[in-house]
Amino acid sequence: MIVYMDRKLFVFDVGGVVVFHPSVLDGFCKRYGLDIAKVSADWASYSKPFMDGFCGPEIMYRMFERKYNLDLSDDDVMMTYYHPVANQPMIDIINELNASGHRVVSGSNTYAGHWEFCKTMDSHPLACFDKLYASHEIHYTKPDEEFYLYIMKEEGFRPEDSFFTDDSAVNLQTASRLGMTTFRYTGNNEEFRTFLAPYLH
Repeated sequence: MIVYMDRKLFVFDVGGVVVFHPSVLDGFCKRYGLDIAKVSADWASYSKPFMDGFCGPEIMYRMFERKYNLDLSDDDVMMTYYHPVANQPMIDIINELNASGHRVVSGSNTYAGHWEFCKTMDSHPLACFDKLYASHEIHYTKPDEEFYLYIMKEEGFRPEDSFFTDDSAVNLQTASRLGMTTFRYTGNNEEFRTFLAPYLH
């Protein structure tokens, strides 16, 4: 039996890393002919509370109806324009990390509807993780320090033994400041595999 003395914790963002999807906000604005520059600020002011899991998006829908004179009674905006596809090469890399003896978990800012949708996808993109940490379930969102500290405490790993991968530079800044090793994923799977080479057996 092989004992891995240098077992590490790898934390992966999901959207933009493990699954790809077009912007929900873009799809919504195109459908109703809205100026995305104007709508984005309203969108951002509501997104954190429901990614933190303290409310659903319906309160945002009602605001959009009043402010932009829309009828969204038959449009669950967050789901209508959400069309994720699995990044299979990334999933393969995660499986290799697991096979190499490391602990691999998700660490994602997300909304309950999107999370449940990903769980039911035929490609099962979340099945590669040892454990799932989603913002709406742990009630912390990136880039708040509490998000990263919560995961490391739950997993029992020190920052210096932990890695964080995300497509957002802002989210990586906090992780790096805490002492985690970070990698900004830009879609180049071979570049990422090269970065991970010392940890793959």
